[in-house]
Amino acid sequence: MLDPKTLQSVMQSSSEMGKTSQSELQQPFTEGMKNMEMSGSDAARDIMKSVNQSCQQMMTDMNKVFSGLQDNVDAHQKMQQEEKPKDFETAMSDLRLKLSTGFPEEMKSLFDKMPKM
Repeated sequence: MLDPKTLQSVMQSSSEMGKTSQSELQQPFTEGMKNMEMSGSDAARDIMKSVNQSCQQMMTDMNKVFSGLQDNVDAHQKMQQEEKPKDFETAMSDLRLKLSTGFPEEMKSLFDKMPKM
């Protein structure tokens, strides 16, 4: 199960990072507008730097979420592999003591009645 606190933390940090990136992108623009000077290459470099940092942080956060999800899947699959038929409550009339192999006899009669092609 995903930890809601971790998921909320990831979403909150992503939101904060978006707000920070937005304010950082506004600063060069507003400073340049004061003097009506703005270096296109410097602004582009700042924008790309900010975008790259945001993407890296988002990937880190999403990898943490994925890692937690994968751990849960692995634990669930391990639990399933260790289960035995006696662990299940069934309403079947045929409760075998061991794992069954081959084609079920009760199904064979059904298929014998079907027309052959």
